[in-house]
Amino acid sequence: MNAEGSILSELQFEVVPFRPEYALEVVKMWRRSFQRAMGLEEQNRFGEVSRQLDFLSNMDPASIHIALDPGSSAVLGFMVLSDGELDHIYVRVGYQGMGLGTALLNLAKLQSPAGIELFVFQRNRSARSFYERRGFKEVGRGFAGFDGNPWATDREDLADIKFRWEG
Repeated sequence: MNAEGSILSELQFEVVPFRPEYALEVVKMWRRSFQRAMGLEEQNRFGEVSRQLDFLSNMDPASIHIALDPGSSAVLGFMVLSDGELDHIYVRVGYQGMGLGTALLNLAKLQSPAGIELFVFQRNRSARSFYERRGFKEVGRGFAGFDGNPWATDREDLADIKFRWEG
């Protein structure tokens, strides 16, 4: 990490603070990555995109970290971390498995040395495996709500697992 808080890896990316001009590209990348991980049809319905843009605009910008390609400024990933809670970490389809998610998670661990909690949908096996391989332990199970999850067709779609990493 350099003095400005950027992280560089073999992939060549930098982590920068969120700015409003990244919002639409972040949402499109986030949706595609989520839809792929959950086995959903890839689409960008206006109402859903609009709700996710509103969600981002209502968050503390300091909690949103954007991974950019330094050559093109393309959004390669992002995470939302606040008070030891990791709400989101997504990597652009085509860049997964290259160390970007691990680098973002390592940054989260540095910023939350007392520990991190997060939720993962049970059906997202790749995310569950990702966190387990990086020291997270299951601490609970439950169900997310239908609000904000228009893709869910029944309660089982919303089954989630709470994970914790102890610093």
